[in-house]
Amino acid sequence: MLRGLAMGACALLAGCADERVPASVEGYNHMSDRSVLSFTVDGAGGPNLGPESGGGGSSCCASIPARWRPGMKVKVEWSYGSGAEGTPPPPPPQEAIVEIPEYSKRTGDIQAHFYPNHKVKVVISNYGIEHPRYPMSEEDKLPWETSKQLLEYEKEGRLPE
Repeated sequence: MLRGLAMGACALLAGCADERVPASVEGYNHMSDRSVLSFTVDGAGGPNLGPESGGGGSSCCASIPARWRPGMKVKVEWSYGSGAEGTPPPPPPQEAIVEIPEYSKRTGDIQAHFYPNHKVKVVISNYGIEHPRYPMSEEDKLPWETSKQLLEYEKEGRLPE
């Protein structure tokens, strides 16, 4: 089964001949009114996500290229859970092909972000969402925010690379 997942990842992540490294899959649900019941990134499953939750757990394992190249994409599939009492039934399962923004040589985890209106983004990072070097804008991080303490440490030069 893992071989099948790796082969599926090769189909969408460019450069299967390049060195590959293992990566965990985690997620963030930026929606306040809907849960993400399940999701996969190139077939590798991530944890369930309640409204405005995530980052607390990950699932293993996926394989990613050790070096980023332009045009890298992944297929994300997800299904919604029920919303709060009185909300409409969940939308049907969704899927999207998502471009991967540049990531560092240190790679990191595959982090899927789910937004209202079936929007999804994926980043690969060795930083958590509250870290100043997390590769997303402050707007895209909401409801999470960059840690003020970590920002101070970065200004003082006390954050390691």
